[in-house]
Amino acid sequence: MNFKKKLVVILIFPLFLSCEKDVTLEYVHEPKLCLNCILNPDSLIKANVTLSQRLDNSAHFEFVNNANIKLFANDILKGELTLKSSGLYLLNQKPETGIAYKIIVEAPGYEKLEAFTKIPEKPLLIYSKDTTRILENVNWPVMDLNVQIFDKPGVDYYWVYKTWIVNGVRYGGGSNVFIAPYIDDFNRSIDSDSKYGFQYFMQIRMTDEGFDGEVLTFTIQDIIAGGNSNQYFLNADEHYDKYIKTTIIKRMSENDDLPFYEPVQIYSNIENGYGIFGSCAITTIKL
Repeated sequence: MNFKKKLVVILIFPLFLSCEKDVTLEYVHEPKLCLNCILNPDSLIKANVTLSQRLDNSAHFEFVNNANIKLFANDILKGELTLKSSGLYLLNQKPETGIAYKIIVEAPGYEKLEAFTKIPEKPLLIYSKDTTRILENVNWPVMDLNVQIFDKPGVDYYWVYKTWIVNGVRYGGGSNVFIAPYIDDFNRSIDSDSKYGFQYFMQIRMTDEGFDGEVLTFTIQDIIAGGNSNQYFLNADEHYDKYIKTTIIKRMSENDDLPFYEPVQIYSNIENGYGIFGSCAITTIKL
């Protein structure tokens, strides 16, 4: 090895040594109120209030039990939510479809939270069932579900999912894959073993973009109708829609095989805090 080669080795060697260094990350976090409240005309009004926590803190969330929560409907006070258990507040009323709601949350030592939502209407639909075969081992029917959603003028965001019960355990969150021009492919992945060669991670999202006010027609094939199963069509307001979508994107990134992935910011519409204040309305088909 000549002098120049030796010199290169000498210069490079310290660079490798310098890569090994302990780094301590300092997390600066000022706790803020975190509100989670989804209004549904079929359910009583519930809200959870906790404190946000540092990124490096994997402990349980700290509940806020001294909050004052007011709910307004069309700017008129609907009522005040009362504490029922750790961080859980309840108003013994059901919200109404088509009404604009505002929520205000105050707790000593923290900024006041404020957020808005307007409850959408339930998806108006008709359907028919075509039984294609019977699963002999459990005697459950397998069917094609033919659906027509009568979309109303204005922007709508539909989410399709299913629940079922096996041996007393309730399952849900996913949906049978189907093909329709209204489907958002953001959570589609290739799966050569599936019927169409792809799958959707968790729920299926549909929008009326380009089909506003029209009849959305599609067929969900090979639905197993046993186990007290239900098919759901959820219409979400813009805030809950973005919250669901970003939550699924985050779950997908966490399940990715890549060692590094770009952080995903889960959507929030809470002023001066974190969380979600949204709404939805659901049409259920019992299979």
